[in-house]
Amino acid sequence: MPTSHALHCWLFGDINPTPSPPSPSSKKIIIIIIPILLLVIIAVVVATVCFLRKKNKQTMVSAANDHAINYENIPQEGNPNGNYAGSAAAISNQPKAEAQDTPKIDNRQFGYDDIKRITNDFQNNIGTGGFGSVYSGHLENGLQVAIKVLSQSSTQGVREFMAEAENLTRVHHKNLVSLMGYCIDKNCMALVYEYMQGGNLHDKLKGDYTQTCSHNEMPLSWKQRLRIAYESALGLEYLHKACNPPLIHRDVKTSNILLNANLEAKIADFGLSRAFDINATSHVSTRVVGTLGYLDPEYYLSNQLSAKSDVYSFGVVMLEIITGRPPIINAGREGGNLVQWVHQKLSGGDIESIVDTRMQDKYDINSVWKVTELACRCTERTSSQRPTMSAVVAELKESMDFEISMEDIHKKSTTNLVSDVSQDSTTFEMAYMGGMPTIGPSVR
Repeated sequence: MPTSHALHCWLFGDINPTPSPPSPSSKKIIIIIIPILLLVIIAVVVATVCFLRKKNKQTMVSAANDHAINYENIPQEGNPNGNYAGSAAAISNQPKAEAQDTPKIDNRQFGYDDIKRITNDFQNNIGTGGFGSVYSGHLENGLQVAIKVLSQSSTQGVREFMAEAENLTRVHHKNLVSLMGYCIDKNCMALVYEYMQGGNLHDKLKGDYTQTCSHNEMPLSWKQRLRIAYESALGLEYLHKACNPPLIHRDVKTSNILLNANLEAKIADFGLSRAFDINATSHVSTRVVGTLGYLDPEYYLSNQLSAKSDVYSFGVVMLEIITGRPPIINAGREGGNLVQWVHQKLSGGDIESIVDTRMQDKYDINSVWKVTELACRCTERTSSQRPTMSAVVAELKESMDFEISMEDIHKKSTTNLVSDVSQDSTTFEMAYMGGMPTIGPSVR
């Protein structure tokens, strides 16, 4: 028989019943819990921020203390034997917060004992400046170097030390002084540079020249001065255009232009340099720093720093090169500002009265005029009327090429003159000898 199947069905209630509305007590609980949760979250966030700030501050103080200098081991000005009354905290008058930014320097790192050995226990002092004392010494391979050591009485200090160290690690140009190494520890903060045998341009122009025969101790010729100006301009142009980011030197002056044994010029002292975005703005708002006599008057009045501020300072340097006079003249009725003094002289067309007499009139007056006019444009009071450093380089190169061509012409004319004189002398001798009576018995 066929099997029969029966289908049984069960009827259930509604699968998704409509929920009953919450009771008034549940609403009260939710209203109480939500604000409490929000308060807890806010409290956790605030506590975390405070903790991170406190930790960061402790790190900064610790880093600053790590770089505090013990000046007991470094001779101070007026106290060559050292033993300065103080300890590692002696640098407390310097901005310690800056010490956290230890520069990432790729150059060689020296220890205090290395610096002490290189400088012969800080005996080879060759100068002083706002940073501190400068010593000469030799590395193990015999290479001569200059070591700039931060002193406790430094008018610049840790901020500028760090700035110079960082800036020098990223500038590489034949007309910028090279950083060879550094020292940062509790006993000493120092920068090690290549040694520049020719000293600085300020001393060379001021010139307490001796009676020796060394060409380096003789007054600079016009060609030498022109080349120094051109090479210095190349260094500044690099800072303004090729450096990344671009740098404004802020302290261009003759004492910051160093010379090697061949009188080749290099820009030095980058402690006050300031980076700027050449594409974003034409100026940077900053406190006024620099040296009296070289300071851009527009920058001084407005606190607006630009690359044209370096151009103004370099214009003063060029006037010093031409005149041999300092930027601030303190000589009787002719005292005052060098820029104003030159303008007064030139207003009457009196170019020769401003030229350094130590050149003994051995220059081309047209070449001097051209460079003087360029210097005057660089020292215009309004920055927009000044040329760029690239334009300055181009004009100085033209003057250099002109000077070289004139020198070649002079050499050729001198050579031809000597040749003509020699030829005339030979002709005269032959003619004279041909006209002389024969000595001795005549031939029969």
